[in-house]
Amino acid sequence: MFSFSDVSILEDKQPAYRVFKPWWDTFMDYLTIIMLFLAIFGCSIQLYMDETFCLPHLSENDEAKQNTQDETSSILQNTPEADDISANPDEHTKSSPSISIHNGRVTKLYIWQYWYVNQMCYSQIPWFTRFFSYLILFHTVVLIICSNFCFTYPKTSSKLQQFLDILQKCFQSPWTTKALSTAVCVDSREQEEMVTSQKPSENDKDEISIKGDSSLAKIPTRIHSNVSVSASTLDKKDAEQAKALFEKVRKFRLHVEEKDTIYKLYAGQTLFKTIHCLIIIGYFPAYIYVVDFNNLCEPNALKLVYYKAFDCTYSTARFVSKMALLYLGLVIIYWILCIHTICWVFRNPLRSYSFEKKVESQFSDIPEVSNDFAFLLHLIDQYDTLYSKRLTVFLSEVSEQKLKLLSLNNDWTVEKVKQNVTKTKKDQYELYLFMLSGIPESVYEVTELQVLRLELCSNVKISNKITQLEHLEEIWLSHCVTEVTPSALMWLKYQIKKLGVKYVSRDEIPDWIYKLIELKELYLTGKLAIEKKAVELEPMKGLRSLRVLYLKTSLSKIPSTIIDVALHLLKLCIHNDKTKISSLSILKKMVNLTQIELHNCELDKIPTATYALSNLQVLDLKGNNLTKIEDVSNLQYLQKLSCLKFWFNMIKTIPATINLIKELEYLYLNNNHIEVLPKVLFTIDKLRYLDLHSNNISVLPNDVGNLKNLYNLDLGNNKIETVPDQLFKCNKLMTLKLSNNLISSISGKISKLSQLSQLELQGNYMEKLPVEIGQCPMLKLSGLVIEPHVIESLPLEVREKMGGS
Repeated sequence: MFSFSDVSILEDKQPAYRVFKPWWDTFMDYLTIIMLFLAIFGCSIQLYMDETFCLPHLSENDEAKQNTQDETSSILQNTPEADDISANPDEHTKSSPSISIHNGRVTKLYIWQYWYVNQMCYSQIPWFTRFFSYLILFHTVVLIICSNFCFTYPKTSSKLQQFLDILQKCFQSPWTTKALSTAVCVDSREQEEMVTSQKPSENDKDEISIKGDSSLAKIPTRIHSNVSVSASTLDKKDAEQAKALFEKVRKFRLHVEEKDTIYKLYAGQTLFKTIHCLIIIGYFPAYIYVVDFNNLCEPNALKLVYYKAFDCTYSTARFVSKMALLYLGLVIIYWILCIHTICWVFRNPLRSYSFEKKVESQFSDIPEVSNDFAFLLHLIDQYDTLYSKRLTVFLSEVSEQKLKLLSLNNDWTVEKVKQNVTKTKKDQYELYLFMLSGIPESVYEVTELQVLRLELCSNVKISNKITQLEHLEEIWLSHCVTEVTPSALMWLKYQIKKLGVKYVSRDEIPDWIYKLIELKELYLTGKLAIEKKAVELEPMKGLRSLRVLYLKTSLSKIPSTIIDVALHLLKLCIHNDKTKISSLSILKKMVNLTQIELHNCELDKIPTATYALSNLQVLDLKGNNLTKIEDVSNLQYLQKLSCLKFWFNMIKTIPATINLIKELEYLYLNNNHIEVLPKVLFTIDKLRYLDLHSNNISVLPNDVGNLKNLYNLDLGNNKIETVPDQLFKCNKLMTLKLSNNLISSISGKISKLSQLSQLELQGNYMEKLPVEIGQCPMLKLSGLVIEPHVIESLPLEVREKMGGS
């Protein structure tokens, strides 16, 4: 059986959606829960008790023979032999198989024949009787799904969720509480007398003068006069926040009134439930009378069971008949509620989509609403009339931007701004503003500010007061649409050194950034392609001092406008989100480039354009499709190239020409498929940093000792079993990472690494460390990464020498 907690989750729909459920929908929900319990209970009963019990059906001749046999058996019981038979019935049965003694009806069937007949006759029970519980379970589930389809369908649930959010804000706003208590609950005549008898106060005059701007939609004067009746009903800040909420309601209303999706879906699911219940009511009575406890069965197995017909009893027949009547009654009630809902949905005001106000409101400028917005108001009006009353307060149009900004300036004082100023790792004073309706004016008074970050801020307008921020050098914009006054732009041209823009649409990239003459670093994050068409950047001729350009986007080709800054650009970073760049020939014009990062560009070879960059020092090709790098020999002519990063590719072998790059100091080959390390790799004299993490290397050659200048070696996540002693000839080695390999021991010659300060050995098969490890003067326990029990294997004096307790 199912417990109540197992099925209680079906009732745990979004509680907030209850405001959209009138009393009949709530009643129908409870009815479906009762139906569901009946179905689960019926299924459980039929699973455990659903059986038939059959006995042979005897004709009149058979009954006469049976009576004769009964008389004979009774006579035999009175004979002297009956005592012997009763004393030893088994032997008598063997000697006289034709004589048997029974009490009751005597049949010629064995127990297995009865089992067979029971199963055969079960299949002849009417289908309605056998599958009734599963049938009502199906009908109930259909009704449950149909009742909640409106709350799960994307085009309706999204609007309902937005409406709930707005409704919650309306309830939280002090404006509605005070305004309704004075304007709605008071009689209209008394309100008119109150308005005429009372003169507007100075605060009212100020509020009316603020709203006197022609660009703002006026709130009715009655609202303000009513609010002013009770002293200090609302402070200025609450009123401004409420006015900003007015505009949100107006925008949502315009969006919802475009279609009547919610209305049609609600009406459709109601019609479907009505038809479904009508079908149940139509065919259930015709089948209920078929349910019978006694059934005559003819299994058509005369050769097997001797008898042609059987009298069968169906164990759950009475239960099924009573449950069918109960379920039919519940469905009839459900159907009546559906009829009532249809009458409510299709009545005249709803059909014409006109919201009729049951209470005359003092807000004369409330417009007539239509379509889904009117239907939502009808639904919540059935739940609680106060809900719709409160929402009508927010149907007047006001200006959101200016009111929000006024509230923002009141909220963000200079003290609050200074509390949000933090210090970065570069010892810069940074201010981070998130989801504000602009830049508070108090920000311009924090003159020590150096970095300004804005994220999801709307209506950002940088005024000429920004000139007060003498130390400002960096601005980071994340999903913000910004405007700059001409005077502020003249100051920003020569002040900003670093700028970052994270965008979704092209409109979020401000045009004024291309006029920043002293800008040195520009970071653009977002997609520059719409429907496989590249969106060009604005001309960059004004960025005369740009040295670093970072593009995290999805480019099919490098924007041609980069040519404007090609000659003086030193670092180019393109993180391309697994989008293949068709051509990189533009790189040839960036003759002064020292660093190139081409991440996730779907490159299958080293770009040929990089061979002509004589000043190139760092080449980073992370996350591409490189399987071999034989063309690395073409980089030997780049005399300043010192760092190669081929990490997160599919490289299988290191070419023998790798040693032709004489100035190579940093080599990143981690997260590839390398299995063998060639000897030429260890002939690069200037190699200082070698990262081979996460490969398939099984053997570390003895030639590794030739790397005399190596100070960092990472061989983690490989298949190395032994560490050669020649490795410890690298006297300058400071960091050695050998974690997650197959190493079982380390030689005591590790003590020769006098500069070793970090050693990682976790994830191996080591049980102990050599005692000589304590002779590494720079290595402390804090820099030793290995399992605790291995560290404990060291003698106490060694651990104390390494800084242990």
